[in-house]
Amino acid sequence: MAACSRSSAGFTMVELLAYISIYLLLLTLVVPCVKSITAAGSRLELEGFCQRLAADISALQQDSLWGNSLQNKFTLDLNGQSYNIYRGGQLQKTVRLAEAGQGQLYFYSPNTWQLRFSDEGAPNGYFYVLIKNRQQPQLAKKFEVQPVTGRIVISDIK
Repeated sequence: MAACSRSSAGFTMVELLAYISIYLLLLTLVVPCVKSITAAGSRLELEGFCQRLAADISALQQDSLWGNSLQNKFTLDLNGQSYNIYRGGQLQKTVRLAEAGQGQLYFYSPNTWQLRFSDEGAPNGYFYVLIKNRQQPQLAKKFEVQPVTGRIVISDIK
């Protein structure tokens, strides 16, 4: 009788099952971490953009205190998903969401698209815009410039 020779070129079924189970266990631990990191990144993107918008509007308001209020304005372009800042009647700055690295964000404003400030720094009316995330609709902020005071308020939308 010939002796049965065992080939060692391969894995046994038990080894394969052990590798697959370890891989699945690691996958169940890693996937929630990746999702939470992605959500945190989206939240930071939204908050960072709101701060950038607030800085631009505050600078425009400060300019109006120095006597250029009739020539200065902020306009919101919902179709182009951008905003423009005019100083001295000339377009000084255009910020497009897609070009500013904010491609997942979009503006929504039902009735306000332009903002001007008086010589005292008061806005010409109530201005607000909703800023939302396309991939995570639950991530949204309300950005408003309050009448009379011009105070900028950024709040979460629940």
